[in-house]
Parts: sequence; structure tokens; C-alpha cells
Amino acid sequence: MPRAPSPEWLARVDEALAKSEPGARRAALAALLADIAAEQQGLRERIQLLSSAAFEGMFVAEHGRVIEVNERLCQMTGYTRDEMMGPDALVRNVAAEDIPRITALQANHYEGAYVITAVRKDGTRFRAELQAQETRLGDRPVRVLAVRDVTERERTHALLRESEQRFRNLAEETFDCIVYSRDGVIVDVGGPVREFLGVSREEMLGRSVLDFTAPVAQPIVKSAVDANRFGSYEAAARGPAGEAIPVIITVVATTIDGQPVRAAGLRDLRPARHVEAERRALEQRVERAQRLESLGVLAGGIAHDFNNLLTGILGNAEFLGDMLTGATEREAAEAILRAAQRAATLTRQMLAYAGQRDLGRRAPVDVGELVRELRALLDATLSKKAALELDIQPDTAVLGDRATVSQVLMNLLTNASDALGDQPGRITVRATHVHQPDARWDAALGATVKPGNWVLIEVKDTGVGMDEATRERVFEPFFSTKEKGHGLGLAACLGIVSAHGGAVCVESELGKGSCFSVLLPSAAARERPAGARDAAAANEPCRVLVVDDEAVVRAQLRRTLELRGYAVEEAPDGRSAVEALTAPDADLPDVVVLDMTMPDMDGAEVLRLVRAAGSRVPVVVSSGYLDVSVERRLPRGDFQAFLPKPYGATDLVSAIERARATGH
Repeated sequence: MPRAPSPEWLARVDEALAKSEPGARRAALAALLADIAAEQQGLRERIQLLSSAAFEGMFVAEHGRVIEVNERLCQMTGYTRDEMMGPDALVRNVAAEDIPRITALQANHYEGAYVITAVRKDGTRFRAELQAQETRLGDRPVRVLAVRDVTERERTHALLRESEQRFRNLAEETFDCIVYSRDGVIVDVGGPVREFLGVSREEMLGRSVLDFTAPVAQPIVKSAVDANRFGSYEAAARGPAGEAIPVIITVVATTIDGQPVRAAGLRDLRPARHVEAERRALEQRVERAQRLESLGVLAGGIAHDFNNLLTGILGNAEFLGDMLTGATEREAAEAILRAAQRAATLTRQMLAYAGQRDLGRRAPVDVGELVRELRALLDATLSKKAALELDIQPDTAVLGDRATVSQVLMNLLTNASDALGDQPGRITVRATHVHQPDARWDAALGATVKPGNWVLIEVKDTGVGMDEATRERVFEPFFSTKEKGHGLGLAACLGIVSAHGGAVCVESELGKGSCFSVLLPSAAARERPAGARDAAAANEPCRVLVVDDEAVVRAQLRRTLELRGYAVEEAPDGRSAVEALTAPDADLPDVVVLDMTMPDMDGAEVLRLVRAAGSRVPVVVSSGYLDVSVERRLPRGDFQAFLPKPYGATDLVSAIERARATGH
């Protein structure tokens, strides 16, 4: 388009025309035209320089027809200037999928930037950003567009978005909730935030992070945000009901759409603290079990030594009672015997707590029948103000020893009665079948409880109850809340239940009574009448070998048995017993009374060596305290009777007779 004449140019034309000579006018006009041509050439060179040196492609369109392009655009597309002109440039240079959008933007006279996919002459594509502006060329409306190749920028942005998405996915897998913020204002949220904080993502956007922080933790969170600190720290979020949720917050720097933000990952600490509390509770239970076990070992050791002494006392007291004729002397012997029997009862309780195993045959024990028998026996001893209620399911039989199961129930009923004191109350005894024990048995004392066939026995009272400190110690030996109690009743219950493969637990609160629960293995049939299982052997005196490291026990056994016509031989230790029973020319006794606890060689080892040598002599195993490790080494078929210490003459003779009857 021709440029409008400047005032200087018009002045020079007027000056040339004003000259009088034609030659002078021609010279002036020629010089003027030369100046104009030079100026136009310079202008064209400047335009060419700007066109070729531009960093962006430029084109001008009029009514959708390209009327001008610059050199940079031709370089970008691979087309010549002439090829870029005309109405077909749009179709040739834009990907088909973007043409409808560009057409709509042009129709709406859109001004601004947008990104399209451009197509080069060779068919390759690149991402191009177009900056459009409406203007005028003279009096003609035109559309000027600047074109920039943003392929690398788009690739970088795509990689950045992929990186942001990978970070988001990883963070949402790692944390319960992710909060993205800028200057303390939430710009995005990830994860199940509604389940965690009780609000939706939309409700959190644009609000301060402090709005969702528990008041107690707001100072530490505000300090971290203000100082733009990164790393991990503990705080508390505000829960759905306004409660403080303990969390650990891990803050890192990241971007959203290329803009820097703080990403705070929140991890709910409640599950971890619950697990930690369970771990501490488990450690306490293990520590308590170990303490009780160590006390049991101590009680068992003491009871073993006492039983050896009591065996001699009982035997000699019975011997004196049979020998003495004077009333005063016999009364003194009977007093000794009664005192020794009370001491024997005490040691039996200690052994029960220590988990003394009964090596006799287990039999089904009907719990309902047993409770009804005990009710009749305890009517005189239970509190007169106690109402006893029974809720016993049919066929609730447990597999065990009737006498010791009776002891457990008697101790629990007596304990419940004592808890009522002089106040009226209720004692409830319930027995039910259980196949899937509930969670309370995870913390019970005794054997490990698993799903199976169990009988649950509960003794519940409405008495004074116990605090936590008392509950923790109630099964310890020699711990008692009673003025006259020796603290072995409940300890013995625990030992008996453990020996039966069961468990026991207690629930109690001050002023709300107590409930003692016992879980014992179930039995399928009722107990046979006592006395039907052993046929009495012929009461004929025979030769007995007594193996015991305690001289007082051997002496007492000798006197007791010889008085009844038995021939007695002694072995002071395990080695001499093995020699006497395995020598090639050995004259074997009819029965061996074998102590299990001896210093050089215990009874289990003696029995193993004797049986390995082929001897089938009947053996009565005797012990004041049978350790579990020793019991495991005693096959049931290798001995014929078990005689717990302390024992009297009748028990001793009965065991010898059973061994002879079973062994022959």
C-alpha cells in the first residue's frame, strides 16, 4: 500500500516546481525521485529484515484469506510465501481435528492465545501457540496472528503433568489425605477426605489449612506454614465431630500445573497408636504370665520339699497312732496327723497353682451335677443374704479330674460369697457350650484359647468389686484382700484350670461386682461312677523297691510297708536303682516306688533306662511336684500308678495294689 506523502516531500516538490528553467526543474525532480527510491529501498530492506529475523511467525488474514506472511512463518511450515497466500492456508496448515475450533474462534472474533496442532508441508506436526488480534489495514478490517512453535514447551509441560500425577498417585497411596496449599490456602485435596475429615474436596478449596486443624495443633501448623518448613511433624486434624485426630504430617515441595505448592501428606496415627497400645498390653500380659510362672516355679519347689517332709510326718504319725495305746499319747499323735494333713492341703494348693499335672485318667465331669452337689454342701458356708441362681445348659460336661474341678467351683463360689459380705446380693452360676470364644479370652490367663469345643463356666456376684490394681494381682499366690486369707484359693484355681488345658479371666469394677469366667475343654459323655475303673488287686504283701533320695521318706516307707508285711529294699539315687533293676542276674522286686525328683538322675531317666533294658516291673511314680518338662518324658504306658506326695499309708498301699493289678 503506498505511503502518504510527508510534509517534507511536498515542500521539496513545491520547491522544484517553482524553479523557472525547465532543466533545473527536471534536475530537481530527478534528484527528488532518486531520494524517494532510496528511501523505499531502505524501507523494504528493513521490512525484509524484520520479517526474516522475527522469532514468531506472522500472518495477516482478511475474511479468512491470508494476505500477508513473514519469512519466519514460511520457515516454520516449509511453504513459500506464495503457497501460504489464499483461502486454503488454514486447511493446509492446521490439523483436521482443530479446524472447527479455529473456525469458531474466528467467527467470534476471539482475541488472545490458544494452542493448536499445526501441519508442515512435509506432513509432520508440531504444537503451535497462536496469539490473535483484530485490527485494521487502512480502512480494511484484518486479523493478525502470531505463531510460536511450543512443541518443546508442551512436551515439558506433559512431562511435568505426568510427574505431578505420579507424585499424586504415590502420595494418595501412602497417606490418608493430601492437602496442597499455597501461602496457607488450600488449592487442591487428594484422597478420601470426606471419610477422613468429614468434608468434601470442594468445601476445602480456597480455605485456610488452619480451618481443618484441631485448635491444640494450630500453633505448630501455623508456624510451619509461615516459615515454609518441609519435613515431618506430629499435629492433630479436626475430625467430622470436631474431635482431634492425631496425625503425622509430611510436607514436601511440588507443583500443580507447573505452579509451586506445598504438599502435606496426613497419616492417621490412631491405628498405629491402637497397635502400640495392644503391643504394650501384650507385653504386660507376657510379663504378668512370666511373673506368675516364676512364682509357680517357686511355689512348686517349696511344695516339693514340704511334701517330702510331710510324707515322713504323716507316715510316722500314723505309725505312732497304731503303736501307742495310751489315750493321751494317741491324742497327741492324732494332733500331729491333723496338723500335717492341713499342711498337706496347703501344699496341694501351692502345687495346683504351680500347674501340678494329674497323671491319672481324665474323665467327663458333669458341671451341672457338680454345682448342685456343691450347692448343698455350701449352704452352711455361703452368705445367708446371697441368692444363688443357676443357669446350666444340658450336657455341659468337661474333661478333667472331678476333685480338682470341684475345688475350682468351690473356691469361686466362696470368693463370690465373701464379696457380698453382710449385704444382700446375688450369685449367678452359668454354664454354656462355646465354640468360638470371644475377644476377652485373648488376654486370659492359662492355656491359649482357640476355636473348638469348650464349656464356659461363669460365677458372677453383685458384691463390692475390684479396682484394676487388685484385678491384676488376684491370681498371684499369697495375695489376698481378706484378713484371714492365705491367698492361695484363686491361685490354685488358675493352676488347676491351666493343668486342664483351660483358661480363666476376671471382669470387675468397684461397686459393680465381679465375674470370674473359666473355659474348660468339653467332654462328650458323663462321668462313670467313682471306683468302677480299678479292680482291686489281691492284697498280698510283696517285695517293694523304694527309690528316693530323701532318707526320711525311705525310712517312713520301710516302716509303713514292713508293718503291713511287705519286704522293702531301698535305692538312695537313680543310678543305684538302674543297676538293681537291669543287672543280668538281678532279682527283680514285685513293685517299684520311684521318686521323680532326684539330683543325679531323675525318675523319668531311670524309667527310660529300665524299660529300654526290657524290664516290665510295675512302677509307682511318686512326686511332690512334677515339672512339665519331666512329665513330657513320661510315656503313660511306662508306669502303672501315680502317687502324689504327701500321702498316707492307705494311699501308698492302694497305689502299689493298682500297679500290681495293672502291670500283671
